[in-house]
Amino acid sequence: MEKKTFYFFVTLLMLIFVACTDNTTDGNNSNNGNNLVIKTGKVTFFNESSYKVVIHQDAFSGPVLLELAAGGSQKVDVRTSDNYGIGSTFSIEYLLRIQLVDSTGGEIREASISALDPNVQINCVIEENKSYTIQIPQPQPQNLEARSAFICITNKYNLPFELKYLGTVFKQTDNGNISVPAYKTGIYKLPLGTEGIIPSNGRLYKNYQVVSTFSSVEVPEFTAQNGNKYNFEYDGTTVRKSDKFEDTLIYR
Repeated sequence: MEKKTFYFFVTLLMLIFVACTDNTTDGNNSNNGNNLVIKTGKVTFFNESSYKVVIHQDAFSGPVLLELAAGGSQKVDVRTSDNYGIGSTFSIEYLLRIQLVDSTGGEIREASISALDPNVQINCVIEENKSYTIQIPQPQPQNLEARSAFICITNKYNLPFELKYLGTVFKQTDNGNISVPAYKTGIYKLPLGTEGIIPSNGRLYKNYQVVSTFSSVEVPEFTAQNGNKYNFEYDGTTVRKSDKFEDTLIYR
């Protein structure tokens, strides 16, 4: 009887020890999770330009921190700087308005174009729990570099069409519509690809199709440069380059 009692207490103590060990392990894991704290400072951005801006962290192709309307301001938490020499870098993308003329009726249509001033990359050393103010300047027009291009397709057929790329349907840039009515023009911003920019030597665009009720027609391949608009015409059976195929965009 005494042996049974002894073994019972030994077993009970072992169970208690295992339970305490599990709890301690769980607690340590929980603490480790709580220790993964991102240190931040507070930055207030003032957009002193006349354009809407997109603020990227690090490079121009870096993640978007926030967007600000012209004259707007906003305070955000920003992670502390890894490099206390240069500090954190904020790259500014300006969104400018452009006017596009619909050649079928002379209608003025507006769209936005992305432009960069290579000189507007702002460095600031961000320390934990400190506050900072960053002013975004008005860019010099001669310094702005467009990083958008457009394709315009005039519908000279009596049925509407849609623009597709490998099964993906495009929306028009200025109005968000998919279908382009007869005798109207579809205006589209060209996609930038995985690299997020059209290279300085241009980018080849191909495999685009104009699709209507009874036909699907290939758009001739073309190489696009930033800051330009490329014009095509659709007549129901073919898509061809317009007589004035390439236009330089005027933005403001």
